[in-house]
Amino acid sequence: MSTSSGFKPKAQSLVDVIVIGGGVTGLAAAHTLRRRGLSVLVFEASRRLGGLILTERVNGFTIEGGPDSLLAQKPAALQLCDEVGLTSDLILMSPPYRAFVLHGTRLYPLPRPSVLGIPLTWRALAGYDLLPWPARMRLAAEPLVAPRRDGRDESIASFFRRRFGAASVDLIAQPLLGGIHAGDINELSVTSLFPRLVDAEREHGSVMRGLAAHQGPPSKPRPGSSFVSLRGGMDALVTAVASRLPVEAVHLNAPVQSVRLEHGAWRVSAAGYEAAARAVIIAAPASTASRLLGAIDREAASLCSEVPYVSTASVALAWPRAAVPHPLAGSGFVVARGTGRGSSAMRAAHGRSSKDVRITACTWVSSKWEGRAPPGFVLLRAFIGGAHDPDVVDLGDDELTSIVRGDLSRVLGVSAVPTLARVYRWRNAGAQHLVGHLARMAALERRLAAHPGLFVAGSGFRATGIPDCVTDAQGAAAAAVDFCHR
Repeated sequence: MSTSSGFKPKAQSLVDVIVIGGGVTGLAAAHTLRRRGLSVLVFEASRRLGGLILTERVNGFTIEGGPDSLLAQKPAALQLCDEVGLTSDLILMSPPYRAFVLHGTRLYPLPRPSVLGIPLTWRALAGYDLLPWPARMRLAAEPLVAPRRDGRDESIASFFRRRFGAASVDLIAQPLLGGIHAGDINELSVTSLFPRLVDAEREHGSVMRGLAAHQGPPSKPRPGSSFVSLRGGMDALVTAVASRLPVEAVHLNAPVQSVRLEHGAWRVSAAGYEAAARAVIIAAPASTASRLLGAIDREAASLCSEVPYVSTASVALAWPRAAVPHPLAGSGFVVARGTGRGSSAMRAAHGRSSKDVRITACTWVSSKWEGRAPPGFVLLRAFIGGAHDPDVVDLGDDELTSIVRGDLSRVLGVSAVPTLARVYRWRNAGAQHLVGHLARMAALERRLAAHPGLFVAGSGFRATGIPDCVTDAQGAAAAAVDFCHR
């Protein structure tokens, strides 16, 4: 799809909705608005659409710089794929559906069945070799722990320590839940980021009982595969959604300078040109929303400014299959490095931590997804940075590649020079939902209610991951439709 890279002066006309941000949230909002019959303009500050979704194709390799899949249990993204004609392009993870946790120098398989590292059967718990027997026994006692139903938010670390014991914090919560968001589990909100766990405790009195009661085959893929991807890469979703928008409705290289209400219309200044709309959806980082809201509502702007972001990088490396001695039978591993508050449990369990590696996770891309590498080659993608290592993204490409190669040599035994290396940096791109986040968002909604026609959506607010961003975008779009039809 071709899009406008700037504005030509012309007579202004009032559009129904202006969407600020051309990531997956903004695109999903614009798509929903168009389907509901409204006119729309999309302003994207960068030179491309898609936000964190970035796919590169090099020498027969399909490399994701950002997210590589959709969580199948959350249907919004799959429904969007269906609406834009991509259902036939959805692919399933390749078996075996097994992931690992690196602790010390050993890769420990996650039990099956399990959710976020929490075993769902006694047999799975008994074979959970990552946990020492005392930790397994404490986990087994979780159904006997009195539930907390006071509705107060707490950190992921606090929740796991209370429900599953101290060892679970460093061996399960930090690598798996903290790793997803590249954050500090002593600060991240379990209620905002993992409401499924909180709901299980509240409704069933036990997280393990609640998860087991609701566990079933995903809506689309076969049992065992909770994630799906797109055959040609995740950017196919961006291309498909954007192609359904009018070319003149999407403007790249158009950072928005200001939003203001004049004579009953919202006026948006972007790239030296002003456009007017009945409603505005800010589908951009919370920091951008804070800047734009500053002249409209200082308290709302302040609430947005309280959402911190972390920086991460991913490094994709490829080798001939014969150069990698590890079988790579699974989807990859996460690293249990400790949180600094429960590391004694890790030392008691295994005698050492995994702090000798700097990466936080590694996806075995060519094992996880069919068609991502040419025959006879292996494609791996390692992740680095986040809350525990914020400055690593400032290193050069060669330095980052060297760090990753050293870590993968220790873990997987691969020492050969890679045939391909790609580095992707995401500076201040990972929104951190800290304890109290939902209360702050509720306060923000109350402030925005005083400014009819002004909405926010995206990962800095109510969403985590592509399906949630699509759901949030659809909610904001529906609210904008209702407002425009008043």
